[in-house]
Amino acid sequence: MTLDLPPLETVDVDGPVVYRSWEGPSDRTFVLVHGLGGSHLSWVQVAPGLAGLGRVLAPDLPGFGRSPRAGRSATLMGERRWLSGFLDATTEGPVILAGNSMGGLVTLLEAAVEPDRVAGLVLTSTVFPLARGGLPHPIVLGSFAAYDVPRVGEALVRARRSAVDPESFVRLGLRMLTVDPSAIPDDVIALHADLIRDLRADPQAPVAFLEAARSINTYVRSRSLGARTMSNVRCPVLVIHGRKDRFVPVGNALVALQRYPAWRGRLLAGVGHVPQMEAPARWLTEVADWYAASMR
Repeated sequence: MTLDLPPLETVDVDGPVVYRSWEGPSDRTFVLVHGLGGSHLSWVQVAPGLAGLGRVLAPDLPGFGRSPRAGRSATLMGERRWLSGFLDATTEGPVILAGNSMGGLVTLLEAAVEPDRVAGLVLTSTVFPLARGGLPHPIVLGSFAAYDVPRVGEALVRARRSAVDPESFVRLGLRMLTVDPSAIPDDVIALHADLIRDLRADPQAPVAFLEAARSINTYVRSRSLGARTMSNVRCPVLVIHGRKDRFVPVGNALVALQRYPAWRGRLLAGVGHVPQMEAPARWLTEVADWYAASMR
């Protein structure tokens, strides 16, 4: 594929926030929120196609990508508050929020806290509360357990950031994130590697990562917190989840779909934790079908 990316833009939301925008029909805006350790680059394979339905904004959360932490909280509720401010600064009227992994959880929180702001949710391999038998891959489970331990988490994140060159770091990550790493085009991998190369020396990036990871740990361990969040969502919801997701096992998504039968679920065979990257055409098809059925 050949990527023709729109220029980076910056808006002030209690500090600088970097994002890209793709122009589309003016009556609808989609805001795409990346996951833990990610950036807006998680969405560049689907944003141009999604722009056929509406304007598309893909920001870097504070502390991630090219948006500096700048003293802002990277907890889930901190990022939720930031998202609300970003919507104030860049959009008018209710929007459709699409989130991947942690980003999906941030969008769920926004829809629960400010339901009038959100016309629809696309939850892509979103973090859901742990269900019985729904434990992540042992490597993922061990890493998140280590993140919670003072000094151990910091040492682990520092060591991982400096252990290999940026391209190898991206490719190693994709071996866990995807079922078929070769499905990710080389130019997309190069974009992610360039970003890591540019920001590797940022001392606040590990701080934001750990703050967010520890906040996620607290959330997934509390079934009541997850239930309260999801029960307050009033808009149409599409759940897209990879059946081979090693980070958020599909069983956790199935429990949520059973509890909220009005939500539409699409479970993608042979796909891992980043369906919008590993199967972008399938992701776009599911979103377009849901949009035609739910948002018109």
